[in-house]
Amino acid sequence: MPQTWDTLTWLYICIVAFTVGGLIVASERWHGAFTGDSDMSKPQASHARAAPRVGGLAVVAGSLAGLLVLGPSNMTLTWLWPVLFIAAMPVFVAGLLEDITKEVGAGKRLVAAFVSAAIAWWLLGGVSRVGVPGLDWLLSFWPISLVVTVVAVGGCTHALNIVDGMNGLAGMVATLMALSIGLVALQVQDIPIFLIAAALASATLGFLVWNFPFGRVFLGDGGAYFLGFMLASLAVQLVVRNPGVSPFYALAAVFYPVFETLFSIWRRRFKRGTPVDQPDALHLHQLVFRRLVRVTFSRDSRHAVPALCNAMASPYLWVLTLIGLAPATIWWDNPVILCISLVVFAAVYIWIYTRLVSWRRPAWLLLPSLGRNSRDKN
Repeated sequence: MPQTWDTLTWLYICIVAFTVGGLIVASERWHGAFTGDSDMSKPQASHARAAPRVGGLAVVAGSLAGLLVLGPSNMTLTWLWPVLFIAAMPVFVAGLLEDITKEVGAGKRLVAAFVSAAIAWWLLGGVSRVGVPGLDWLLSFWPISLVVTVVAVGGCTHALNIVDGMNGLAGMVATLMALSIGLVALQVQDIPIFLIAAALASATLGFLVWNFPFGRVFLGDGGAYFLGFMLASLAVQLVVRNPGVSPFYALAAVFYPVFETLFSIWRRRFKRGTPVDQPDALHLHQLVFRRLVRVTFSRDSRHAVPALCNAMASPYLWVLTLIGLAPATIWWDNPVILCISLVVFAAVYIWIYTRLVSWRRPAWLLLPSLGRNSRDKN
């Protein structure tokens, strides 16, 4: 196996993740009773058959195998990726235990995310600048830097799990984020960050073969938390290690799940008056599923929806993610353009959400068959 980052290396990482995912699927009869997501009555459930929730093991195995190969060729990478993996273990294990036992509450998992973020801050450093002079001065004091890092990285870790609701959604969104971080790292010649981000993207693509479109295995809390933590940490480290990268890029790189989380908190607390941690079926991806996709196949029963129906909601959100992510990847050093991209993403998100929640779906977003059969609802 080559010690450089050539095509064979990324293919090797994909194959390892694909193989582990295949083993999970093939052995489902033995562990499915523990790892399967069989509760179809949950508000956020959108699948019609049980599937293992431990697909995160494939992502971890693939990225780990790749970094073990890539590490010896780069001294910084040799110590950077083990530190990140060690820091990720508390939240990954907490998520994996939830996938298996279904008894690790959201509060405990959030605490585990904060612990992982604190470990990363202690070993690598954390948020030290946000591009605002007064706030940057405050961040020079380590207690404030610690608190901000823990909240930012821990919150982003938890946020990716919130958008993990459709086949291929969280996995592809994480892949796009990792590719963006990797491309920016390559432009500033931060090769260790580039290699870790590329390894995560390659491993996630290997997992996605089993997850999209048919949902044979799910990312699970463990996988979503692992990817969320790694991506948030890489975004922070990219800014810490490279003064030319705007701090607003770190936010733009992970903005979709972060905005989804903040919007959901506002919606539950102020619009509906419900606890912010109470699950519901009103996330944007769920509205897209029900009001742009599912109705094409069945207006009456979830169980009549073909397996592909779930997956067909995800590309809508992939495109939405790129609305903010693509300009951020190009203008990673321009705070003004980065802020504009954040505002544009938020405006598009809110516009689509308000249209869908009120059944005023735009005709150009409808699937072809739905456009023919449901004009009366528009």
